Amino acid sequence: MRLVLSLLLVGTTALALSFLQSTTPSYAVLTGPIETTGLQKDTVSSGTFSIKVDKVVRAKTIAFARYGQPLERQTDGVWLIVSVELQPRYETMTIQSAAIEGASGRLYRQTHRADNAPRSISSKDLQPGLPTAGLFIFELPEEETRDMTLVVSRQPSPQLESEIRVKLDQNGIEARDRAEIGKNGL
Repeated sequence: MRLVLSLLLVGTTALALSFLQSTTPSYAVLTGPIETTGLQKDTVSSGTFSIKVDKVVRAKTIAFARYGQPLERQTDGVWLIVSVELQPRYETMTIQSAAIEGASGRLYRQTHRADNAPRSISSKDLQPGLPTAGLFIFELPEEETRDMTLVVSRQPSPQLESEIRVKLDQNGIEARDRAEIGKNGL
């Protein structure tokens, strides 16, 4: 009788441990970003910063001045320019990662083809209490623009850090053939 009880206890324990192991989240999930989601029309706030998407423009060509020289960039896909207002909560910070999650789920980071464009957020320090307006510029395939989410965080691969995801409204995206980026924005 003792042998049967011991085997039953060992079997039950093994089954319980197996269940616990299969339902425990992975390390990447446990230490991943702390996500906050919202819609384009809303101001979305996390524990670290807040973001408000003001305007989204799609274009085949962008034009801007870099170091006093006019530049024009074209693409086989589409340029997506997102005008935002950011505000940190407690400390000076920079936004080191901004991406568009396309319809397929792929992430498209900010393009380097538009580095040093006027009003670019990636080069600004954000100060608490001072809203900062600027632009994120992306280049992505046309088919990815059917369903998009702006993903913004303080770090490129946030772990236990705030990440804001803003669902972009297809009706709120302005389409242009040529978008001019100046010191005053779009």
